[in-house]
Amino acid sequence: MKNRMDVIFQAASHLFINKGYARTQMKDIAKEIGLSTGMLYVYFGGKEDLLNFIMKGAIDPDFINREFELPIDPGVFVSLEEEIMEVFENNTKEFASHLDDLDQYPLEQMLSDAFDIISRYGIGCLMIEKNPDALKKLVDIYKEYRKCFFDQMLDYVTGYIKNGTFREAEHIQYCVQLIIETLSWWGMHIMNDAFELEKDLPVETAKKVCLDNLIHAYKC
Repeated sequence: MKNRMDVIFQAASHLFINKGYARTQMKDIAKEIGLSTGMLYVYFGGKEDLLNFIMKGAIDPDFINREFELPIDPGVFVSLEEEIMEVFENNTKEFASHLDDLDQYPLEQMLSDAFDIISRYGIGCLMIEKNPDALKKLVDIYKEYRKCFFDQMLDYVTGYIKNGTFREAEHIQYCVQLIIETLSWWGMHIMNDAFELEKDLPVETAKKVCLDNLIHAYKC
């Protein structure tokens, strides 16, 4: 069953991100993975439970491989929004934790950590971006998280410019935006919703290409 749950997670998240939660029916997901619609209801009581399963799995990959009594009890998702908020808060604190010691936290490491955050939670972020009506309570929280991430990245870049490890640049805020968009493209979009979809692209390869280009573009 563990493998089956992972297959369902991948298929449903792909459809919810690219087709949209509202336009995706249980039968679409079942067809995507070669199950009957009735069999899918053996695992989930409905589409909302499946949406919650995707969001829970996006912040806690180990959750997907648990042993469940079927169909999955919706009660396991009661505190899901609070758990997602906690992940955002913890990431914000962790990513900012090196701002006072840039000499021990070089540009390469900062970009590597930023990529890891984006790729680790990419499916969950895209689920919110693509389905704001279905995840209304998370939209404002996510927007604030993205704003904090931008501000922290701007602080890092400003600090690296001051210590001479990041080249001088006009319009620093736009450089930061470009860095974040590049990290996002390679960290989550290319494997989940890009037109040139590369579902089988290893994350390690995507990271290597992304960081190689950013470091060569900006490092002094």
